[in-house]
Amino acid sequence: MSERPVSNYIGSYISWIMDSYDLGAVVITSTLLEKLFYPTLGTLGAVLPIVFTVLFRPLGGFIFGYIADKYGRKRTLIFTVLGYSLSIGITSILPTYYQIGILAPILLSLLRILQGIFIGGDVSSSFTTAMESVRKMRGLFGGIMQSGTLVGFVIVDLLFAYFASIPSLVLNSWRYIFAIGVLPAGLAVFIRSRMTEPKIYVESKKDNPIKGLKPIWQTILVMIGFWMMIYAGPQFAPVFFGEYLHLTQAEIGKYAFYMNLAGIPAMIIAGGISDFLGRKFSGIGYVALATIGAGIFYFSGFSLFTVMLFGFLINFPSALTPAYLAERFKTFSRATGVGFSYNGAFIAAGFSPLLISLVSTKLPLNTSAFSILTLGSIIAILGLALGPETLKNNELTMYQH
Repeated sequence: MSERPVSNYIGSYISWIMDSYDLGAVVITSTLLEKLFYPTLGTLGAVLPIVFTVLFRPLGGFIFGYIADKYGRKRTLIFTVLGYSLSIGITSILPTYYQIGILAPILLSLLRILQGIFIGGDVSSSFTTAMESVRKMRGLFGGIMQSGTLVGFVIVDLLFAYFASIPSLVLNSWRYIFAIGVLPAGLAVFIRSRMTEPKIYVESKKDNPIKGLKPIWQTILVMIGFWMMIYAGPQFAPVFFGEYLHLTQAEIGKYAFYMNLAGIPAMIIAGGISDFLGRKFSGIGYVALATIGAGIFYFSGFSLFTVMLFGFLINFPSALTPAYLAERFKTFSRATGVGFSYNGAFIAAGFSPLLISLVSTKLPLNTSAFSILTLGSIIAILGLALGPETLKNNELTMYQH
């Protein structure tokens, strides 16, 4: 079968949107889940489901990345899509702590661990398939791909705001949101019928993926920085809105929606600019802009403007990740490298919400969040500075010619 680059990109993009829908679901419902499943833990209970998810993403990224490099991107993508759809669906029917006691948080924690594994695996296959199927303007299309994260979040925010606006639905809003997450299972049919293996993968020489992971230390360093910024920023924002600003559930959904909406064009713009200025130079500048935006958000006073400005600037750095990571690895190890770099960073960055929770026992919550975010900024800049410019020096670009 001849390559279908458009179908490959669209299928990967939709998969990533729905993958991100799940993460958005657990973030936006964090304060509800804390009350229903971890009622004695306070702020810690609000971040635990997020932490369980992100800490097990590296395992999924490595396992499914290796499978994608050895046996194909397409079949791996089908399996991960079905996996995360099933896991989120089961979550929607869980009884709460008040119904079955300690078994409830145990079951939720186990499902979030399973979800983290499948989400981590989805990155390996979806990002790699999309970037191997793009011939020109990889930064722009990578930015569009990464913006799918926020598209997924925006869908969740709209649903949450809707359910929270109806008093009779507020308490069970989390169930409806998780139940809707089952829908991506239908995407597996599209992948099965329309997508193909990227031509560069089919024609490349296969080898042990482990042999191609030499750049992994540097790419993980970059991603640790990027994700510390994200998890101390927009991913922590719903907790900040609820625990620090004491907003209602409807208000949390509203402001999270506008914050994520502002990030969608930001990622597309940032990705496109990097096609001209390069990934490395752009990335360092983007990190600086994002840190300034975070300072304004956490310290200049709460308003819709500061929320949207923050949402716009904070998402510039991560827009580079699909193109940058794909360009850092050779084809025979690309899915493993991309998957473990993107997800392996969560071994460290996944603790960001917990670090904020611990620091907040000594400092105000806004100062605590900004401190951890700034630490992530420093790590990201260091990682980018230690790596090469990949815009023209990569196997994907050489293959095009």
